Amino acid sequence: MKNNNLHNVKSSGFKTPNNYFESFETDLFERLNEKEYLKSSETSGFTVPKDYFESVENTILEKLNDSSKKPVIVLKPRSTFYYVAGIAASFAILFGLVFNNDSISFENIDTALIENYLYQEEYSNDDFASLFKTSDISEIDFIDINVSDETLNQYFENIEPEDLIFD
Repeated sequence: MKNNNLHNVKSSGFKTPNNYFESFETDLFERLNEKEYLKSSETSGFTVPKDYFESVENTILEKLNDSSKKPVIVLKPRSTFYYVAGIAASFAILFGLVFNNDSISFENIDTALIENYLYQEEYSNDDFASLFKTSDISEIDFIDINVSDETLNQYFENIEPEDLIFD
């Protein structure tokens, strides 16, 4: 690779003539004082025909007063297009409302679909908590109290003391 030795370069590669910066100012003023260089700046290079500004007003007025009227093309107004488009859109909406008999209810919606939606939206527990009023929620709503006596008796009969010891 040739780029490995770039930090070892001693010269920049740019060269100027000897005493260039010492004599630059005097050379510049000498060139500015010469008349040959200033001749090109005396004339702009643009020429105007003779009597152009005296006759331009008359030529413009002649073109404006030209009595030959050209026929104007009459275009159909766009309002008819908008009326037709509006009628077509209203028929499309009416057709969609009349023939769409699918009713959406909570029974038709899959629970997994709702859970996936909520999971993808990344709601936090605080967001859910802000939706409920404290008067609407009680601890009883989250406790399943419907345990029969038979189920409790069966649980107590089958429980072993080793299961009660926590690690």
